[in-house]
Amino acid sequence: MCVSNNFIEQQAYDLSEQIRKNTRYAYVKTVFSVDGFVSSNIQEGKELPLVSKVILEDDDGTLYQVGPSLNGLKFAKKEITYSEYKKLEKRESRHAILSFLGCLIGLGSIMVLMLKLFT
Repeated sequence: MCVSNNFIEQQAYDLSEQIRKNTRYAYVKTVFSVDGFVSSNIQEGKELPLVSKVILEDDDGTLYQVGPSLNGLKFAKKEITYSEYKKLEKRESRHAILSFLGCLIGLGSIMVLMLKLFT
């Protein structure tokens, strides 16, 4: 069974394309992160770079930078406002960090318990 090793890059690219196609704002450009550098174009035939953000513009000329995520897609479709988008992104980041720390504490507790049980 062959498994693609660029799943994250592909997922981010697909979401950025959905944002580009379904936006109710004016699409400006997609920004890629290539080897730590930021670029706004990709070269054909190379590996798919990681999409870092999609830039959109409203009727007033205000630019919005959204990440290639479901929240970014909701904002592009005008289902949520930009402030709601930022709140959702912050909440999801906080949740991910707390979940990671919870897993570390849980594994550490299990290790201490096993150490006490078998010594």
